[in-house]
Amino acid sequence: MAVAVSPETGPRPHPAAVETFRLALPPAEVTVHSTLPGLRAAISSLVHPLFEVSDTVSPAAPRLTVTARTREGTPPGPPERGTAPQLLVHPDGPRFVILERTADRIVLLRDGEADSAPLVVTATPGAAEVAAEAPDAGPASVRAVVRLLGTLIGTQLTGRGAVFLHGSAVAVDGSSVMMLGPRHRGKSSLAFLAVTLCGADFVSDDTLVAWAPRAGSPPVLRGWPKRVGIATALLAGHPARGAFERASLRRHGSGTPRVPADAEWSTAPDGRKRLFTDLDEFTALTGAGVATGTRPAGVVLPRAERDRKGWAVEPVTDRREMLDGALLSGPDLRHFTDYLGLLPRPRPEPVVRADVLAALGGLPCVTVRYGPDVNADFPRFWDEVTAALALPGRAL
Repeated sequence: MAVAVSPETGPRPHPAAVETFRLALPPAEVTVHSTLPGLRAAISSLVHPLFEVSDTVSPAAPRLTVTARTREGTPPGPPERGTAPQLLVHPDGPRFVILERTADRIVLLRDGEADSAPLVVTATPGAAEVAAEAPDAGPASVRAVVRLLGTLIGTQLTGRGAVFLHGSAVAVDGSSVMMLGPRHRGKSSLAFLAVTLCGADFVSDDTLVAWAPRAGSPPVLRGWPKRVGIATALLAGHPARGAFERASLRRHGSGTPRVPADAEWSTAPDGRKRLFTDLDEFTALTGAGVATGTRPAGVVLPRAERDRKGWAVEPVTDRREMLDGALLSGPDLRHFTDYLGLLPRPRPEPVVRADVLAALGGLPCVTVRYGPDVNADFPRFWDEVTAALALPGRAL
């Protein structure tokens, strides 16, 4: 699939330079033609290496061409709700306003996110070409295009039977451990500490995608690029604390709030203070490596408990509910679903999806209940967790 992206800058004396590159999370792939300045560099910062960015286009991959450019003339403003056909999949997600729809063309206005610009998206339904026009070449426009590209990658994966999960994961030597379960259970905290204190590679802080190349093949686990959230309480006494205090992070606009010396450990979302980094900032500040295409080897179901002393690790024998609360479906798949039929319909792979779910459901699994003192003794804690999972060679 090819995507074209462009900015609206008014008349130019000279044509803008065109960047052409491949963006992929195998087996999904897009070819991008862009006159939006800095798009490739921004994509490399925000999504690489979880997404592959290269000059080489695979001849075997489904082709989706995206053209990115700035829009000539004044872009349309979002109409009042109810005055044009609209699709609002989730209150926290983008709104798609249908500006024009015929048998061979659909024009959308994609808006609704505070930190990104609206895009005019034009496509032929069922074809393999999409054009995205941004109002300018600023950071909000670039971020909007990056998100659109991610959606186009995700829709290809969903159509091929990939499984998306809400969870964190880390890996060593290609074997990954997933932290799954409902929100606010400590999944991201365990991943952060395992990466920064135990030498594990980062896989994902929030969203995972599991895929098998064919029915019967073992699944491959990859992280989905999103911001990395770090509870400031985890930085108390942490070797990377000074680096975070000195950093100026993109997600915080004018700079990073100073990490409070008395940051309080909390499991409640309104009781936590957090820092947010993009992936390139996270790796630069922590020295962490990033793993892609890992083999799922175990599952941890965390239960962070503010008043608990120490921790308890218990094997899970009844795994029927292991994936409950972690599988993304319905509106939670809004970033990975082609609701408007912009792309060619992929060949359905229900057998692949069923096999992936069966493989994940058969992994060794433990429940871990832990409190604040885990921070000070994390290597011993993590050793007990990986021992309980009986991982081959205790790789993690």
